[in-house]
Amino acid sequence: MKSLSKIALCTALGAMVVVGSVYAESKLNLFINGQGVVASYLDLQVKDGKVYAPIDRLAEEFKGKAVYDADKNEVQVTLPDSAQQANQIDRLESAMVPSTPKEALDTWVKGIQTRNGALQFAVFSPELRTKTKKEFEDNYWGTGGSSPHMSTIRKLKIKSLNKTTVQFSFDYDLVASNWKGKGFAVVTVKKMESEGYEGWFVTNIKMKDPGDTGTTIGVEPLHP
Repeated sequence: MKSLSKIALCTALGAMVVVGSVYAESKLNLFINGQGVVASYLDLQVKDGKVYAPIDRLAEEFKGKAVYDADKNEVQVTLPDSAQQANQIDRLESAMVPSTPKEALDTWVKGIQTRNGALQFAVFSPELRTKTKKEFEDNYWGTGGSSPHMSTIRKLKIKSLNKTTVQFSFDYDLVASNWKGKGFAVVTVKKMESEGYEGWFVTNIKMKDPGDTGTTIGVEPLHP
């Protein structure tokens, strides 16, 4: 799901920044995050493959406002807290883009160990994000459960599949209040561009027992 701020900014930058302009009635069907919007109110127009809209109406659709200051010759756009928070998340994710394959693995492991779905999602490839986003949302961005818990990583092996793809395999300790065990996983990491940033991202995760750490999202069973 695109953030409100990102939708607004992308539309505005690719649009004609107009306050109070009068457009011909639009007959476009518009959906934002899967929800239908009355496009005629926004006066949307498409020209040469670009979408044009008055920025004041666009801001209002996101529960914000746009005000034109004639003295300063500028437009001030105010968006709600949710848009600011989405922008904050974008900033955090951009700062977390893994610069090495091991950094991508370590971030994913930390996400498992802390049961932090948002941290795991931050280092997922675009394809893996598409597959897992709904499940993360349904679980309120938490993963795992009360126990068992993934602990120490052991016997880490690194295999280079090609210049841009690395595969990690490792054992890990499982710890519960009155029980200990072991698990095994294979994680594939690839160098690519995601959300406009180039780095190393997790493309595939296989575990001997995908359920041994609870609800582990984005994981496939590892077949012998």
